[in-house]
Amino acid sequence: MDRIKESLKNRRFVFWEEIARDGAQAKTILSGKQRAEIANLHSQIFNQNGSDHLVFAAGFVSIAPQEVDVIKEMADGVENCYLAVNCRSVKDEIKASFEAIKKAKYPRVAFVLPASERLSEVMLHKSVEEVFEYGLDIGKYALDNSNGIPVDLQLAAAYDGNPAQIAEFGEKMTELGIATIGLGDTRGRIYPYEIKNFYETLLNNCSKDVLIAPHLHNDLGFALENTLVGLRQGITFACSSWLGLAERNGLVPTELLTFLLSYQNGNTIERLGFDGSSLFLTEPNLKLLRPIAKKISEFTGRPLLVTDPIVGTGVNTISTGTPFVDTHSFQPFDPKEILGVEKEVFVTQLANRRVIIECGNKLGFSFEEENIKQILKIIKEIAYKTNRSIVPENELIELFEKFGQKHNK
Repeated sequence: MDRIKESLKNRRFVFWEEIARDGAQAKTILSGKQRAEIANLHSQIFNQNGSDHLVFAAGFVSIAPQEVDVIKEMADGVENCYLAVNCRSVKDEIKASFEAIKKAKYPRVAFVLPASERLSEVMLHKSVEEVFEYGLDIGKYALDNSNGIPVDLQLAAAYDGNPAQIAEFGEKMTELGIATIGLGDTRGRIYPYEIKNFYETLLNNCSKDVLIAPHLHNDLGFALENTLVGLRQGITFACSSWLGLAERNGLVPTELLTFLLSYQNGNTIERLGFDGSSLFLTEPNLKLLRPIAKKISEFTGRPLLVTDPIVGTGVNTISTGTPFVDTHSFQPFDPKEILGVEKEVFVTQLANRRVIIECGNKLGFSFEEENIKQILKIIKEIAYKTNRSIVPENELIELFEKFGQKHNK
């Protein structure tokens, strides 16, 4: 049984994770061990149901023989989610993909075809009609050689194509036995109203058996909104990537989408325009989001930014006094309760009395009121003199030792 196909038929959400396929623009590479570690951690978010909600793109066999070795290493090391190999619509490459992934517990293979006139000519020197005829033959070949491994189709530049024509082709491929029909926004250029109209035409011209799998780039910043447009149309699938890493400006960040679909999901009708109460078989573990993001940051060299939603270094940090009075007035949710992210207080040029007292308590110091004023005066002078905001802990301790009283622990 294809658990991913069953999930989509039952309107459960499926992530197709692309972090291991990054590299075209972000210039990153992950070893087999690292890819397997991320896939295993990622699947734990869905508890025992990783294979119902997660397809982890393992790699692309045409890159290099070493990439094939990496895919095989993943196949031996991942237990609780699907591993997918991507390939071009070439028979030898399809066969090599099956061979590379065949030992995985939950394997699948996805082959790519162009769906716009321009890309059909560039990639295969054919018209779209000729490409789709060719695609039926390639799809049959893939299924005949799959030995039961699910086969997916990914249509490049789909949103530059004719949605009615794609619907007809998707119907034929589904009848053939192809599991999902991927739609790639290859140029990252489609706007939310455009994709809404595209889906309306597409879905009106094919049956519910055709399972749509959007792959939406973020060049114009619309990857998240376009994914939500699809959800409002009943499409419970998204290609995403941790930290948004993927080609060009990337895909919708996995951590952000996971949070939005999971946190208070009984309120998604009024907040996002669709019913999200039954998207997951069990409640996703959101406390794994930050640790996984940190691990990926370590592996890829892409630092977590202070402004990264959900997993960034600014989450649950305070540097000025007002949030001490009423923290919840300055946060959309409780980061410690929901994400397991502890509060962290930084001393900066914005510091006031409350900040100094709290940081002093943490480091084991207390202060007279006049000494607090002196500490603040020095901190602000240094910040503007050095053009550096955060005071390092070792410098704070020196100040506190000079102007405060140390407590015995």
